[in-house]
Amino acid sequence: MLTDNNDLLKLIHNDAVRVLEEVGVKCENEELRTVFEDTGLAAFDETTGHIHVLSPLVEQALSTIPKRDQYWIPENSFGVGGTAPFVYDDDTGDLIPPTFDHLVKIAKIVNDADVINFMARGVLIPKQEVKVMDAIIENCDKPVYAAAVSDEGIARAKEIHDSRGKLTIQFSIINSPLNIIESMIPPFISCVKKGLPIYVSTMPMAGLSGPYSMSSLVTLTHAEALFGITAAQLLNPGITVVHAGLPSIANLEKNYAVDLGLISHNIANLLMEKVNSMLDVPSIQTACTTSSEHPDKKAEEEAVNGFSMMKKFGFHQMRHAFGFLKELVSFSIAKLERHIELCQESGPENAPAFHIEEYDTEGFDVIKRNSSNANYMRDDHTLKNTGRSFLFK
Repeated sequence: MLTDNNDLLKLIHNDAVRVLEEVGVKCENEELRTVFEDTGLAAFDETTGHIHVLSPLVEQALSTIPKRDQYWIPENSFGVGGTAPFVYDDDTGDLIPPTFDHLVKIAKIVNDADVINFMARGVLIPKQEVKVMDAIIENCDKPVYAAAVSDEGIARAKEIHDSRGKLTIQFSIINSPLNIIESMIPPFISCVKKGLPIYVSTMPMAGLSGPYSMSSLVTLTHAEALFGITAAQLLNPGITVVHAGLPSIANLEKNYAVDLGLISHNIANLLMEKVNSMLDVPSIQTACTTSSEHPDKKAEEEAVNGFSMMKKFGFHQMRHAFGFLKELVSFSIAKLERHIELCQESGPENAPAFHIEEYDTEGFDVIKRNSSNANYMRDDHTLKNTGRSFLFK
């Protein structure tokens, strides 16, 4: 099972480091490229636009990153994470724009819930970074994940970090597979140089933007997160960074929609977490959510599967665990309250049976073949593994 797969975990980690070395990451940002190249352990290939990072540089970064016991969120922590663009109206079933009243209510519920250990936005209120952070910290004393990309938002985040602590800034700097998001690099560099704790998020989708097997999907996810961790440690050695690799699965039976309710989704994220546990790095993944559009019985069953699996095998942090609905498009406050109860009631004895797929010996090759191009839907590897991988629903 998960706790007895050290060989698999090492293979995934070694392959991920090899991806950064031999495949590289497409990076047009000259400042970031220079940070890597100045070490003498990375090189830019002008023919592909990829920066290649040698394994000693990755290992150096892993030696300077603060370890799990130095992070302020404890092991086995469930949280409200993610950013839904809509609120699910629990009276009408309509999707409505989020308001600060919704955000404040979510924050107060989180603050009062013993089973929730951290808070992120939950809902999207555009272009209001400072007000969103203030609303959360005024109503929730727990550790907070926040977005800050504007100068005003970064300045406020720095004030909160210096006065309150327990704040981590969320960044997605890579668009899977292996493409730097140019617009995210300047705020990323600004936050890191200011010493703000950050997480580096990436979410490859098996069958679309990632390979279609368990170990190869986790390998790509890990490689992308390791690139962000390495960049942060080069910019500010010793800065707190959380590995936020979120492997996900495009459900081929649902027109390639991301399916967060699959048992296999929970397995993939537990596997990613176990790689990070082996490395002793702070880790946040995604689990215990649903593929349902409504807070119905199916949503409850999928959540219980997730809660029970997490409690059986242990983890660091899991987000999306309470109020989110299908594809993280909407957030139900009634679901948040009900799923707090489900989390309290669910025990490891309720975990569904499953097995871990064997290591995919073709995983590295398919990642190399697709490189920074999302051709996985048409790749023979995906076609061959359809009906063989991610079978646990």
